[in-house]
Amino acid sequence: MRLCLLLVRRYAPYSKWLGSAFGRLAIAGKLTPSLRGAVTATDYPARERHLCDAYEIVAHLQNDTGLAEPVNPARRPYHDRPFQVLHAERFARALAQTITHPELRALPLEGGVDQWADNTDFLGRQRPVRAAITSRCKG
Repeated sequence: MRLCLLLVRRYAPYSKWLGSAFGRLAIAGKLTPSLRGAVTATDYPARERHLCDAYEIVAHLQNDTGLAEPVNPARRPYHDRPFQVLHAERFARALAQTITHPELRALPLEGGVDQWADNTDFLGRQRPVRAAITSRCKG
């Protein structure tokens, strides 16, 4: 849901309001059945199928932005294991290839602070967030 909000350039609120913000997106109607199916699935194959459906929908959404060269959005095996995945790192690499500023290009492919911190008091304070980012980039 956060990635969808990012891709359509909408603010992703903290978790309490995330579902409401996501629900207002055009893509929500197409993606919600897959997310609901994944959450309510009673067996692994059904859950995997619904998750992969959701992954592919969001992959198409990213390809449609034109931010990077399109990447094949189809699910694929997870190496030699019997699991289907998107291998989302392919999308991250395609996006990274479009970065032209040398300093930015040299940074590691890390996610945003809000991917590993969900505390609004923390996220609302610039100094600790910057310190966390700096330490993760150096570490």
